[in-house]
Amino acid sequence: YLQTFFRKVFLPHAEAQAMRLFDAVTSASDAFDVDLNTYFGGRPVFRSAAAIVPLLHDFGGLLNSLDMFRGENWGILLQLSTRYYDKCLELFQDTVRSPENQTYLSVRWSENMEMQLLFDRRFRQAEKPGDVDREIRQEEALKTDRSLNLYELIFDVKRLVCLAQLHQTLEWLLAQLDRISAERAAVLRKQEGPAAAAQLKRHEADKSKVVNRYLSLSVQCLMVLRIEVRTHCFHYLDLATREGDYRLDSEALEPESYIQALNADVSTVEEKMEACLPANKLALVFGHVSVLMAHILIANTRHIKSFNAAGNKKMVRNILALQQNLTNIALSEESGLDRARKFYELYDLGADGILKHIAEHGPAFSFDDYRRMIDFVYSGDSDQRTAPPSSQHEAHVRRLHELLS
Repeated sequence: YLQTFFRKVFLPHAEAQAMRLFDAVTSASDAFDVDLNTYFGGRPVFRSAAAIVPLLHDFGGLLNSLDMFRGENWGILLQLSTRYYDKCLELFQDTVRSPENQTYLSVRWSENMEMQLLFDRRFRQAEKPGDVDREIRQEEALKTDRSLNLYELIFDVKRLVCLAQLHQTLEWLLAQLDRISAERAAVLRKQEGPAAAAQLKRHEADKSKVVNRYLSLSVQCLMVLRIEVRTHCFHYLDLATREGDYRLDSEALEPESYIQALNADVSTVEEKMEACLPANKLALVFGHVSVLMAHILIANTRHIKSFNAAGNKKMVRNILALQQNLTNIALSEESGLDRARKFYELYDLGADGILKHIAEHGPAFSFDDYRRMIDFVYSGDSDQRTAPPSSQHEAHVRRLHELLS
């Protein structure tokens, strides 16, 4: 009689009550505001998650404590977990779509298989030599040598904060689901016979499906945040080189305005992310950003229309401003910009000095990079904005080719 009552009356009533509570919690206007009383890794999680997790724990404890119950109705926990994942996925999709209902660029890039592979290795702390350069090459391939438009990027900091908080909540839920699953598995292992073994196998398979969904969305949140930071760098540094003036009559007292805008942008995003993500996840979002900045500033010499000594000093000032900003907000990897500074300091050596430096120290940049710097030296020494070809210039280029061959 008790078994029949439990299965036909008590359990269905409990499941219906759990669903009503779930719907009430997830449909509340503050469901995806943070709960300042529930923290994971020192950062708060969503209120709806904080309310649902005790329900999952209580229901799991109830089912585990009943010897008469063999686990056939554990579907309610899977259903609750899956429905909350669907709510989180819906929040993610709403967050990464613009007011014009267009998916932001960072989301499209995050779906690229090569980008996923590189981020997965970084997430698992299994980076390989050359991964940093591979990531930059892949980003350039996706960018297709164009300037990124404002509407393609997320400048609404609230959206970025939401993604960070969603990641943090999903990570907390993964830890809770793992605990609930471990308790259930321990109960099943105590039972004997093929039926118990089959239940344990099915339980592990069901858990794996739910966990993989949560983990995939959690990782994508971080990946989108990382790509977003990097596309902002592409956007501002493209403008700084394509539209900036680097042929000046006197030394500039301030960095390029686009450099100042990038610094303000990075500082704001880092400040908001620090409140949402622990240090190791913050490093995933901002890691190697100075290496990317240096690469763009060097590669984009092809977009600089004209150049002279005063303009070179302005570019060095740009680099120092970027370095100082990264240092001020305590981000790692700020030394990556040293490479860009050393590149532009070659200008002061002159064409002969550049070739001598290569001969003595070996090449540190590509042929095209050195070629453009030598071209800058000639155009800077000329009164014309674009210096005409000369036999001396051609001789320097031939010597450069020999050195790099």
